[in-house]
Amino acid sequence: MIAKNVKKVLIDQEVSVTELAKRTGYTRQYLSALFNGRVDSPRAKKMVAFTLGKNFCELWTDQDTPQCQAM
Repeated sequence: MIAKNVKKVLIDQEVSVTELAKRTGYTRQYLSALFNGRVDSPRAKKMVAFTLGKNFCELWTDQDTPQCQAM
């Protein structure tokens, strides 16, 4: 599940979803929906990865995206 990847990074970096929301400009509710697959926004996913200093594919490995397949 995607949420596990993101949650692990948040825990490792000691960042809360509330703090991530402040850093990205998205609401906590929107981020939760994004992490759990209820919302699909490549732009938001890229912003989260960038904000956490991670590669897109590190966080969103469950996604069948061309960027990750090429790697």
